[in-house]
Amino acid sequence: MTDAAHRVLVVDDEFASLEVLALLLTGEGFSVATASNGEEALARLAENTVDLLIADYKMPKMDGITLCERMLEDVRLQPIPVILTSGTPRHSLPRPSNVAAFFSKPVQFDALLRMVREILARTVTQPRA
Repeated sequence: MTDAAHRVLVVDDEFASLEVLALLLTGEGFSVATASNGEEALARLAENTVDLLIADYKMPKMDGITLCERMLEDVRLQPIPVILTSGTPRHSLPRPSNVAAFFSKPVQFDALLRMVREILARTVTQPRA
């Protein structure tokens, strides 16, 4: 299965971070949607399913942890794995069960891409229609 079959939602309130991650993933063949906060991400998830969500921890309106918790409340969104990014030290953050990986900012893109592929390989058995 090619990466193009995989849909990724990137959520970050910092436009530069959002654009860099979106361009990186698109350049690697992933289908990418973006949102600038947790509320917008939930609206995007209501419209389309994704295979993976990459979200910043600290955002206005709804932070990444709250977004993860809201996803766990919706049976349709529960299976979607999340990669959380943050400038906050990892040990001080709660880790909801849908958080598959955590990356400190600045994100090492090679490591992030490896993790994206690893998570998708073990969680997605076939492309979604």
